[in-house]
Amino acid sequence: MSMPLNFDLHEKSGIVTGAASGIGRATGLLMARMGARLCLVDRDEKGLHQLLSEINTFGGGGAFLVCDIAETSQVDQMVAASLKTLGSLDFLVNSAGILRRTAFSEIDTAEWDLMMAVNLRGVFLCCRASVTHMQKRGRGVIVNVASLAGRSCSILGGAHYTTAKHGLVGLSRHLARELGPRGIRVNAFCPGATLTPMTLKTTTESERERVAGSVPLRRWGLPEEQAQVIAFLVSDAAGFINGACIDSNGGSLMV
Repeated sequence: MSMPLNFDLHEKSGIVTGAASGIGRATGLLMARMGARLCLVDRDEKGLHQLLSEINTFGGGGAFLVCDIAETSQVDQMVAASLKTLGSLDFLVNSAGILRRTAFSEIDTAEWDLMMAVNLRGVFLCCRASVTHMQKRGRGVIVNVASLAGRSCSILGGAHYTTAKHGLVGLSRHLARELGPRGIRVNAFCPGATLTPMTLKTTTESERERVAGSVPLRRWGLPEEQAQVIAFLVSDAAGFINGACIDSNGGSLMV
């Protein structure tokens, strides 16, 4: 039986968190170009406004919502507002996250809790609020943007970053097993070193050169490259991919 390749996102609607910058921004732009209707979510209202303006220039559709994903009430309100705007929710891309490089012995409890709140609890909250609607429809796709750190160990972030990303991989696997029978696919996406505003802000040029030299492809990834993997995972072309950890790291980790 032959099946058509279906990378089309027309008539699909979804949420992208962390959409004001980096991989989330690139994902929002690409998905809009592919025809998806989006609710773009971030704490950075100015960045969201700039992204939506760019999407509007090529006729893409969507809206933006300012939200701190670490806050339960804000996430519940964000998902409810997204459903009201979009009418339905076909996918959720959890791309929001923070990075801290603090040495383990210097991580205080507040910083540890902040890392877990944004990078792990925030994803849990977004998934929980979205899954309620997806289960009623009997279908949906969730992509949780983890990291190479979730597959091994962070080369840039601290121990709390690595821990949160490992937790995100575990959450994705469990949801895939539990929600798969209800028509909901869940996958973790694990990008390697990627040139985002966050990494540019937290690294020196010499560090970036060192990291590039350790990658078999001898360079960093680009947000636009990572966005293409996420769009594929959301599309019907990935219809049998569930519970996977998809790597995109230039060969930095081979398992």
